[in-house]
Amino acid sequence: MNQLRPKSIPEAVIAGASALVLTSYLVRCGAGEPMPQATLQAIEYAKRHNVPVVLTLGTKYVIVDNPRFWRDFLREHVTILAMNEEEALALTGESDLLLASDMALEWVDLVLCTAGPTGLYMAGYTEEAYKRNTNHPLLPGAIAEFNQYEFSCAMRRQACEQPLRIFSHIAPYMGGPEKIMNTNGAGDGALAALLHDITGNNYHRQKVPNSSKHAREYLTYSSLAQVCKYANRVSYQVLNQHSPRLTRGLPEREDSLEESHWDR
Repeated sequence: MNQLRPKSIPEAVIAGASALVLTSYLVRCGAGEPMPQATLQAIEYAKRHNVPVVLTLGTKYVIVDNPRFWRDFLREHVTILAMNEEEALALTGESDLLLASDMALEWVDLVLCTAGPTGLYMAGYTEEAYKRNTNHPLLPGAIAEFNQYEFSCAMRRQACEQPLRIFSHIAPYMGGPEKIMNTNGAGDGALAALLHDITGNNYHRQKVPNSSKHAREYLTYSSLAQVCKYANRVSYQVLNQHSPRLTRGLPEREDSLEESHWDR
């Protein structure tokens, strides 16, 4: 893979995509290998066609040697950041994941941060005028009542006239598995759930372009709180089996999701 060259990156494929998903490994290859330039070529195509660029940090060891490089890279190239608690600390210097996610919003538009046994966080932007109050209990934290607007859908900061930062947190689904069989891939599963929602939003926009849902330029179809539920559920399933690959589908009508979701 490290020998992939820029000329091999297909612009048409990226132009028709819902997201371009990258890992930090693609940027920090060995000296002389073409993959970093191929990655930048893919990013250039994504920007040209307004496709969100998603970066998963992959491991703290890639980040900790030069966090400033990664901050600059995020600011210049990335729309959505996915990380775990160790990577968040390496990138931001913050052990509090809410503050780490808040700091990351200086560089990107949407953050997914898995928090091990305490669940996961999401942080993003919405338009001040479109904010939606949660009906869940308000949560304490380094940012007081941080989940107040978690029922809002995420937007790119540049699409907002008055950007408002929004946050959500969810504890592990059903308290987490009774016995964790495997941790490999749980964060990737959570990201896959987010990407599924983003793709669903694009699909719905193509099929029902006049829907009031698309009067605004949302990144996601669902609210931050709802995406947290999706991500949490997939992570639980991965943790509860030996392989990171899901061998069967999740229930079609998950009990933890509101009935109003299925009505839509």
